[in-house]
Amino acid sequence: MENTIFELEQKMWEAAKNKDADAFLQLVSKDAVMVCGGFRCSGSEYAGLIGEFGIASFKMTNFETIAKTDSLIQVHYVVETVADSPENEDLAGTFHITSTWENQNGNWILVFNMDSRIMTK
Repeated sequence: MENTIFELEQKMWEAAKNKDADAFLQLVSKDAVMVCGGFRCSGSEYAGLIGEFGIASFKMTNFETIAKTDSLIQVHYVVETVADSPENEDLAGTFHITSTWENQNGNWILVFNMDSRIMTK
């Protein structure tokens, strides 16, 4: 199960990197709670921002399962992103990510996502 969620997280980041809102919404519930950069929105609202999401690359590390049941799984990992242009430099950095996925009729869909920038000294 954890490998499946890891792959889905990667696909979600790829959709964001490729600015593909449709692919993003295949993975993220329209009603998902997204808390990113201190801003809270729904999955559909976040998908509307994907066209402006300017990252050139991402790298996921330290992937771990926090909690799981047959229908829910919560994960945590660290992602490092590189901006695609100076205008998007605020998207670059290293972040803690936590996500909760729900099994809906055999399909895993993201229902909660939150990030926190890792501050360096």
